[in-house]
Amino acid sequence: MASNSHSPTQHRMAWGLLLALVVLAAPLAWFISGAVHYLTDWSVASYTAYYWGRRFGLIAHVVPGVAASSAGLVQLWLGLTGRSGRVHRVLGRVYVAAVALGSLAAVYLALTIPGHFAYASGLVGLALAWATTTAMAVATIRTGLVAAHRQWMVRSYTVTFAFVLLRLVDQPLHWLIPVAADPVADQIGTMTAWASWAVPLLLVDLVFQARAVIAENRGSPG
Repeated sequence: MASNSHSPTQHRMAWGLLLALVVLAAPLAWFISGAVHYLTDWSVASYTAYYWGRRFGLIAHVVPGVAASSAGLVQLWLGLTGRSGRVHRVLGRVYVAAVALGSLAAVYLALTIPGHFAYASGLVGLALAWATTTAMAVATIRTGLVAAHRQWMVRSYTVTFAFVLLRLVDQPLHWLIPVAADPVADQIGTMTAWASWAVPLLLVDLVFQARAVIAENRGSPG
């Protein structure tokens, strides 16, 4: 008869994952607190002239982005610890819908940035990576590829968190690296528009491939 008990290693992994998600929750809370004023103060002063003419696109990006970021944390915990019940499925649908709307709004916002092609293209790349990784997560679970689905969901949330990371590293990089000021996107802003998602995705894939190599060397099917 199969046992439902978990090994000490599985328990350590679960608690390690929970700790990692708690750590991620801190910058996410900071990001959300910085976006609240768009919903509470419907004025030019709140949005600034830069966003005021595109405020509906910004709202269509910020609200789904917050929803995807929040739901994604819970989804990672549920999915990676094997809790794939009704809550996981419902939150999954919320997450996918939020990514679909948020990525479309992100493309609109990026394409309406005047005179900053490199910066805008990085944001378009971020939006496309967001939509693509999430679409692959949906495709793999619909075909029953659970392990692949988990990996694509990790990639998807890595890109989701890039929106937070982009804001998180911007000011520290400006403290460390002096660059000419620009009202829209200076050299650091342009760099982070690409690096905030491309570098984390590369690191995540390196981890996946390293685990696969180790498992293969040990003769494990995983």
